[in-house]
Amino acid sequence: MPLTLAEVRWFLLENGVEADKIDATWSKGRAALEDLAGTAGCSLRDEGAVRAAHVAALAKKEEEKRAATEASLTPLTEEERARFRLAFDHFDADGSGALDHAEFRKAMIDSGMMPLRSEVTGLFQEADVDGSGTVNFDEYCHFIQVYRAKQSWWERLMESAMDCLSPKPSYLTNPTLRFVRKMKHAGCTRSAIDAFVHNYEQLRSAASMMIPEDAIFPVDQLPALEDISVQPDRSLLQHTVMLKLNGGLGTGMGLEKAKSLLPISGDDTFLDLIAKQVLHMRHASGGSLAFLLMNSFSTSADSMALLKHNFPNLSNEGELPLEFLQNKAPKVSAADLSPASWPANPELEWCPPGHGDLYPAMEGSGTLDRLLREGYKYMFVSNSDNLGAARRQPGRAPPTLAFTRARRVAVGATMDLTLLTWFAQSGAPFAMEVAARTDSDKKGETCPGGHLARSAETGGLLLRESAQCPEEDEARFADVNRHRFFNTNNLWLDLEALQKKMRLGKGVMPLPVMSNKKTVDPRDKASAAVLQLETAMGAAIQCFGAEAKAILTPRSRFAPVKTTGDLLALKSDAYEVTPEHCVTLAPERKGVPPIIKLDGSYKFCDQLATLIPDGAPSLLRCTKLTVEGPFVIESGVVFQGEVKLINPSDQPRTVPAGVYKDATL
Repeated sequence: MPLTLAEVRWFLLENGVEADKIDATWSKGRAALEDLAGTAGCSLRDEGAVRAAHVAALAKKEEEKRAATEASLTPLTEEERARFRLAFDHFDADGSGALDHAEFRKAMIDSGMMPLRSEVTGLFQEADVDGSGTVNFDEYCHFIQVYRAKQSWWERLMESAMDCLSPKPSYLTNPTLRFVRKMKHAGCTRSAIDAFVHNYEQLRSAASMMIPEDAIFPVDQLPALEDISVQPDRSLLQHTVMLKLNGGLGTGMGLEKAKSLLPISGDDTFLDLIAKQVLHMRHASGGSLAFLLMNSFSTSADSMALLKHNFPNLSNEGELPLEFLQNKAPKVSAADLSPASWPANPELEWCPPGHGDLYPAMEGSGTLDRLLREGYKYMFVSNSDNLGAARRQPGRAPPTLAFTRARRVAVGATMDLTLLTWFAQSGAPFAMEVAARTDSDKKGETCPGGHLARSAETGGLLLRESAQCPEEDEARFADVNRHRFFNTNNLWLDLEALQKKMRLGKGVMPLPVMSNKKTVDPRDKASAAVLQLETAMGAAIQCFGAEAKAILTPRSRFAPVKTTGDLLALKSDAYEVTPEHCVTLAPERKGVPPIIKLDGSYKFCDQLATLIPDGAPSLLRCTKLTVEGPFVIESGVVFQGEVKLINPSDQPRTVPAGVYKDATL
């Protein structure tokens, strides 16, 4: 029951308040209430209306106070906002992009504010402007401004002193954690983050990423596929999966889609031929062959749409999907090794981590565990732009489809049953297919997989890429008589051994890292310089120690397309499509591809089309073709030996049908 005015007056008098002060205050309050009632158009007897008017007046006063506070707010500096961003991200433990009650309190304390525990709930509700039950970053920054505006000079002084005396939190001093937070917020898997951290720490350590000549020995001899004497075991196929790396967009050739969608034989794209290889092998073996693509976010949709439309029966048995996705890695600012920032297009802050990402991608996506659960033990890996497979000897007939006949049987899909059987019987955890280097491989132009060598320290096999060769050793890197074998990027893996290696490394395959300097916006050479950290999957050969193996295979198992020159050769009669839908060098080439040198005006696929509008010329007996300047090669042109097309003018010249041998036009 509410107190009467007389009872309130008596209470105040009993507690020492003078009667004059009580009367003056009451008179002033009554006058204010009468003014309020008059404004509301009622009398003091209309208690409900007066109370409502009083509440409205208080709300108006609070709004005026809030507006005054907003007007007095001091904008956050870029440095302050950056620090609060770091604190916010650090305490957003679940990576949700918003702080819950507990995270909010920790972030407040870390940002220099020291609220009492009893105050936090009210402050949290004040910060949660949209009433979502969480505080996003913009709400958090605004709250800090309001909180500071309410502080006294003494409170601000004390907080500044505490901030100076307290040690800097680790997330401000350890740059690695900034990358970790960025990758967490982007949804990267734990395996992807751990792999990047391993690479980044190598960069920060200032240790040389190069492999100098005095740290390696050449590899003199290797077992050759042609000398293997094993009986092909078709039962191994049911325990084997074939994986194609399909994450590349082919931007270097002017493409904005997966390079595997580029037509190379009639209307057939790389991916069409790959699918036909798989289906052919399944039919020829009378069983199933598991097939996987490692796609990227950029290649997945288009690639899977093509397979679904053209090959609806390609799916694997059981619940094994046809794809898993590779990871992405943050670019590193070359100036201070911090995470690269490009607000104009944040997607450009990321890059592919190289095909060494195969291992963390399999681990993080659960693909490795799933394959083992479903009974798969072996995996064959190759690039989607490498369609070579069949081991046809010069002058021999095409290989038979039957597995029970000739010992050396090419089974298509770049899956050689003799190789699979050899690998299984060897007990090796890892095997790399290599091919003999030729003059065209001197600078890694057609052997991007680097050359094989032995470690001077351990004696084990290792892979040296051109990016890992010091400048002073380039001549010896290019010496194909010294370093005789290059990595074809056709790899064989024992999945059980791979899982064991990944567990020993706590989810990380300790690959050597390569740092490639580029600009954050590849199309803007004036944009900030960045470092892209990449690894090579073939480099895992050194991670498996003495048990890892390499085997010499014919050049026919290596037909990649890295440039429009490669594409021109592949479209010509220097290569042929076998009955198994494999692309291989014609027997007349004797394992040596033609060298194609096109100038920069033919760098992109649409530019190449202007050179060969009627299709590729005959290159069957061409050793080297050089094109400088604008030309149009008509149908029926045959190049033999070494041919040069030189046109210094801007007007295209036509090369009419005919045979051109060791000629300069």
